[in-house]
Amino acid sequence: MPEITLCKICGKRRAKRPCPVVDGEICTYCCGTEREVSLSCPLECEYLQQAHRHEKAVSISEKDIANQDIAVTEEFMQSHEELLLFCIYSLLTAALRTPGAVDSDVVSALAASIQTHRTLESGLVYETRAENSIAASVQTSFAASLEDYQKVRVERERLSPVRNAEIIAVLVFLHRVGQQSQNGRPRGRMFLDLLRHMVAERGAESRESRIIL
Repeated sequence: MPEITLCKICGKRRAKRPCPVVDGEICTYCCGTEREVSLSCPLECEYLQQAHRHEKAVSISEKDIANQDIAVTEEFMQSHEELLLFCIYSLLTAALRTPGAVDSDVVSALAASIQTHRTLESGLVYETRAENSIAASVQTSFAASLEDYQKVRVERERLSPVRNAEIIAVLVFLHRVGQQSQNGRPRGRMFLDLLRHMVAERGAESRESRIIL
């Protein structure tokens, strides 16, 4: 009789699937309960992908949606697709390059970025910083990419910089998506996974590369 391999997490149940986080096999129960709770699962994990496709995002009431005074229409997003794709790619890249960054950090980085640009819209230059260091790191990296994007438009493309109000609207759109695309797990990255799929599906990486390079 072949030897039974026990789950590397609980050590009790029979292991059913490989887990790259623990470098071994685990049972389906521990995979389901510890995924993005005690385990920082890589987005490429097929079981995490399956979970993200089927689990529901934590519901959020309409009154909790931020920046409701800013209207973002479908027509606006379509006419600003290049900026949207650039922001998606840059935000995703900033998060993936920041160790420990999860959905809540990305949403916090977006919130701080929006407030910074809203302050600028009033004529003042003041940077609102995200509350924790991880979110602040994502925010800094994203802001640097956005600044480079503006420079490329002006210096290489001989175009006008994107208006601050337009940047705000795109960031508000992404923030709203982030608010409504979280699974509530401490290490949840369902929103980041959504951004990753948006990059793959809409070709944002190739378009962003042409702009920057």
